[in-house]
Amino acid sequence: MYEQLINVLTDPVELGIAFGAMAMGILLGALPGLTGPMAMALLLGVAYTMTPEHSVTAMMLIYMGGAYGGSMSAILLNVPGAPASAATALDGHPLAKQGLAGRTIGMVTISSFFGSLIAVGMMAWLTPWLVKVSLLFTAWELLLLVTLGVLIAGSLSSDDPLKGWMAGCFGLLIAQIGLDDIHMHPRFSFGSSYLEAGIGLIAAIVGLFGLSQVMLTMRPLASGAVAVAKQVKGIIPPLSELRGRMRLVLQSGIIGTFIGVLPGLGADMGAWVSYDMAKRTSKKPELFGKGSMEGVIAAETGNNAVVPGALIPVIALGLPGSAGAAIIMAGLFLHGLKPGPTFLMDNYGLFEYMVAALFVGSFMLLVAGLIIGRGIVHVLRVPRENIMAVVIALAAMGSYASKLQFNDLWMMIGFGLLAYGMRRLGYPLAPLVLGIVLGRLLDEYLRQALMISDGSLMPLVERPICLGLMAVLSLFVIVNVRPIRRVLGRIFLPSQA
Repeated sequence: MYEQLINVLTDPVELGIAFGAMAMGILLGALPGLTGPMAMALLLGVAYTMTPEHSVTAMMLIYMGGAYGGSMSAILLNVPGAPASAATALDGHPLAKQGLAGRTIGMVTISSFFGSLIAVGMMAWLTPWLVKVSLLFTAWELLLLVTLGVLIAGSLSSDDPLKGWMAGCFGLLIAQIGLDDIHMHPRFSFGSSYLEAGIGLIAAIVGLFGLSQVMLTMRPLASGAVAVAKQVKGIIPPLSELRGRMRLVLQSGIIGTFIGVLPGLGADMGAWVSYDMAKRTSKKPELFGKGSMEGVIAAETGNNAVVPGALIPVIALGLPGSAGAAIIMAGLFLHGLKPGPTFLMDNYGLFEYMVAALFVGSFMLLVAGLIIGRGIVHVLRVPRENIMAVVIALAAMGSYASKLQFNDLWMMIGFGLLAYGMRRLGYPLAPLVLGIVLGRLLDEYLRQALMISDGSLMPLVERPICLGLMAVLSLFVIVNVRPIRRVLGRIFLPSQA
């Protein structure tokens, strides 16, 4: 690990890419309407031209910077730059109104730094242990694990689990387009030679996150948001203000890491759970929502700890914990790398490099955040029309450059329109992306399992791990389907029915 850390620190190209990615993530995260996953999707268009180390580092640090950057507009404008920053806005904006905008941004930056460090340490410790457990899995267990991951993502990323599951299953179906891996028989290609090659992953993700976000952002706003401060001063808080809050930082960092490991929860859930726990354990809970620095610290620590935490199941199980992690997984696929139980055995050096890059990136977040924080007010005044024009240009160039085919531009537009319609109708994008990324793996595991068992489904009830996963899967469906819950309520709680 130390050798890879030295390699990162002594590679000027790596340091330049890392700092540029972090700054890009912070700036795009701070601008309302733009998100870290959207910036990562745009980067996919050029990521395949980099080395695996450089491309994965860039995407991870954009993800980390985007999770942090949304807090700046939440504090200054009361408009979260990302969904994960909504909890920060509850206390951050009241603090800014009290003339503490600079100090609040400084505390947010330092909290995000510590949250990232805690999660990186847990990533280095938990991932090899989880890989040892995952080596007990056969194709049957992996098949059930992928199915469970899509179901969890669908139910937790939407108010209506059925909508989330429909989006996830639709993503799994989209992933089946193209030639099958065994007989090379075309599936759902409708005679198109372009579709026989499968859905272009870059064009699809750029359309889902980039183009649809532009459409949503350019819709007329009900009211304009105005920054409460013309300039940010006193951004570095006194050391005495940090000493008494390290327990809160450690608590929120651990919560955020474990939230990141669970599929479909994401940084917003990490922020809200950490915020709620901080309020429950605070000596002054009445200040929460009115300008509590503890609330800001908890939300941002948990928010940023989710990013390294979400990479743990990607590496150990091949199961992304969030939309951002799914894009990183797609970036690994572009380089011919297959995340999962054998990833550490084949690419342990790359794993160490990822941990080292995230460690260095945490310090870059601290430095870049304190530097950018002073001038972020001016960035927030840039007309959104100018920003969206640049985003559209980058999206088009990235989609075309991936395979040099104009059909990828139509694919990007199609997925952009699909995502826009889904968002307007309340269907979440995270399970759709997970389905597209995991669909090929689901097909592969199903074929392997059936070939090993000679077409028999008996291993599902003969293997203890399979039985456990099926029980969890069945319980998860039962708990989330309201008609079934009502029936069970009448049976087991007749007096309350």
